[in-house]
Amino acid sequence: MSEMVDRMQARFKKSSGDFFTFTLKVVTGLVVGLVLALVLHEMLGHKEGEATITFYFVIAVVTAVFMRISKNWTLPVVLVFDLVCILIGIILRLYIMVAPGA
Repeated sequence: MSEMVDRMQARFKKSSGDFFTFTLKVVTGLVVGLVLALVLHEMLGHKEGEATITFYFVIAVVTAVFMRISKNWTLPVVLVFDLVCILIGIILRLYIMVAPGA
């Protein structure tokens, strides 16, 4: 009986960890998709309210592509990817703030 309880606890721990990793991957994909959709929206010069289908389509496609790419990634790999993305964002923000003629 004790062995069965131990196996059940191990499975619960693994499945909850897998669920957290999957949720983190989805959130990361959505954020990357949102950023790329905003960049594309700004580059094309759409006014507010225009091209919302394209906006959501870009978010969905980028999220799906990220999920496909990160299929075999573990939690530490996803966290390192998130950290690198945050650092790149901070560097770009600093560049925009310091850029001459801005």
